[in-house]
Amino acid sequence: MSTDLDLADPSTYDFFTEENVRFSDTDMVGHVNNVAHTALVECGRIAFGYEMARRSGVEFGTITFAHLDIDFRADLYYPARVRIGCRVLRVGTSSFTVGVGVFDGDTCATTSTNVLVHLGEDRRPAPLPDAFREVLSADLSGRGPSRGPEGRPSR
Repeated sequence: MSTDLDLADPSTYDFFTEENVRFSDTDMVGHVNNVAHTALVECGRIAFGYEMARRSGVEFGTITFAHLDIDFRADLYYPARVRIGCRVLRVGTSSFTVGVGVFDGDTCATTSTNVLVHLGEDRRPAPLPDAFREVLSADLSGRGPSRGPEGRPSR
């Protein structure tokens, strides 16, 4: 299922958070620099992770970030308020992958895939807790709490 998803399409996402582009995010050319795009992805990923943890009752502090792929699709400029969409793309034994899209109005500025890993008490990879896996799997399958009966976003 995840390979068919277009991360640049806002209808792919049910979860959104918003962030302001800061003046300090710009470079000498006047557009938002690549590091700031990455920080926006991080803001979305963290907000999404906390929401999944809240829904499952699992402490988010037991999840660590392991891998990032990012595509810069369009320039962003200050001032702007962007929407950051997130969704589960894959659920493994101890890890899961989150897709992220950063949108300025109807324009997708950035897409990203992020691998996160659950850690045990010894701070080494450990199987995802069942409750967390259930919440992640529901989002992956399109049966998350913000989706309608056919698995489509309820808006």
